[in-house]
Amino acid sequence: MARIACLWVCRFPLTALLRVEPELHGIPVAITDGCNARSPVITQSPEAQDAGVQPGMTAAQARALCATLVVRPRSVEALDAARNALADVAGSISARVELTEDGTVFLDCAGSAALCTSEADLATMLVARATHQGLTACVGIGSSKLVARIAAREGGDVRIVPQGSERAYLAPLPITLLDPDAVLIATLASWGLRQIGDLVALPAGAVTHRLGPTGARLVRRARGEDDEPLRCRPVLKSFVEATELDYAIEQIAPLLFLLRRLVDRLVSRLALHGFTCDTLEVRLALDGGGRDLRRLAIAAPTAEGKVLLALLRAHLERQPPARGVIGIAVTGIPVCMRPKQLDLFRPNGPAPTALAATIARLVALCGSDRVGTPRLAESHRPDAIAIASFLVRSAPPPWGGAAPNGMYFQDDVPAGGCGTPAPRASSMPFRGAARTVSPRAESLPIVARVALRAFRPPLSLEVFENAGRLDYVRGPVLGGRVVHLAGPWRLHGDWWAADPYAREYYDVELSDGGVYRIYRDAYTRRWLVDGVYD
Repeated sequence: MARIACLWVCRFPLTALLRVEPELHGIPVAITDGCNARSPVITQSPEAQDAGVQPGMTAAQARALCATLVVRPRSVEALDAARNALADVAGSISARVELTEDGTVFLDCAGSAALCTSEADLATMLVARATHQGLTACVGIGSSKLVARIAAREGGDVRIVPQGSERAYLAPLPITLLDPDAVLIATLASWGLRQIGDLVALPAGAVTHRLGPTGARLVRRARGEDDEPLRCRPVLKSFVEATELDYAIEQIAPLLFLLRRLVDRLVSRLALHGFTCDTLEVRLALDGGGRDLRRLAIAAPTAEGKVLLALLRAHLERQPPARGVIGIAVTGIPVCMRPKQLDLFRPNGPAPTALAATIARLVALCGSDRVGTPRLAESHRPDAIAIASFLVRSAPPPWGGAAPNGMYFQDDVPAGGCGTPAPRASSMPFRGAARTVSPRAESLPIVARVALRAFRPPLSLEVFENAGRLDYVRGPVLGGRVVHLAGPWRLHGDWWAADPYAREYYDVELSDGGVYRIYRDAYTRRWLVDGVYD
């Protein structure tokens, strides 16, 4: 027979608030169902209860009883985050987890023997993991959801109901734990029935005859018979932690202080499932209306809170919010943590997480369009390059190559299976090359190439002509009369784009003894020197 465990948190709205604001521990706190003075109190802390605050009072009445009372409205975001965190605790033990609206979590204990030696160890582990998430949970284990829930509510921290003893356990408990409606409670009280055992002692047929199907269902529940299956929650595609603020925050430092709490809780939930985070989304609710959405793609997936906070700091310092922030929601997109095989013949390089933080700082300093992996652009324009996103991959590429420390770059093209980008044929003919023939192997030509030392960016020149021929060249690093001249070689393209190019290249030898490559831009009518031949 299946065994079901239940995680239940007393005063769940209060616990969800204390998880977000731990500094409120130990002081009188009341949670209201609204934001005005007439909003009713739905739950209160033990300190507020000792001062006389009770559920149902208005916020004004509660403040009149306790001058130091802290009143907070119920936060939907905090409740959702606390519910999901409690479900994550159960999901770290079992794959079959049900999450209810009131924050109660059920899980199937089948298969937990691989993690725990007994049900007592299982319950202790659940309590410890819930405490680590900032939730004080009670655990009950029974043969059905009903028995497990009642055991969690009435058994203190941990209560285990042995199989076959459900009736004996339920008999002395009040009937109200079976959750009958108010009319049914009044009817049973008029019969003198207040404990579950009193109801079980009556003939089931007589109860059904007088109370109908509702009475028959209540009798089955009183006997511990609950055939309601687990309604498993779907697999989460993201993890969300959020908080609302009483006043607007306009400075980066206090905003990062709150983000640290959210990120720490997010990382803690990811660790329960063994996940890392490769994308971080931050939604900022702005003062006066509107939202600011930030999305950070992380170069190396990580589950380290310090690294994620460093990325957020660099991003917010580069693009601060336009107005004050009154609400924050941090969403982490999880990915599986994959082990990486190190190379025995290469030294260890920088850690991927440290590399990701460094890239984030460079983006903050230089801009996102200037940081990445250079790659050849799809253009015949000389020296045309593009910037691709920098990625760190732990898996080897499909062609079997290996880069140091397992790092690869987006849009890499293999050349000969060695994991390096394949060279692209230049659209410019190489000038200054001479072909000689070896006396030992006349069939194998040897090409002697002259290297061009490029100037990046190209330098401006003044060029003087005489009778339509280049006569004198003057620039910041060269100058003299033209002794020898070759060209022009015309190159043009990208006429369909916003920045087409058209150039006339010349190779010139000047009287200063240097050989240079210069060109004239047909659109700007400027002369520039492209490089010097060694």
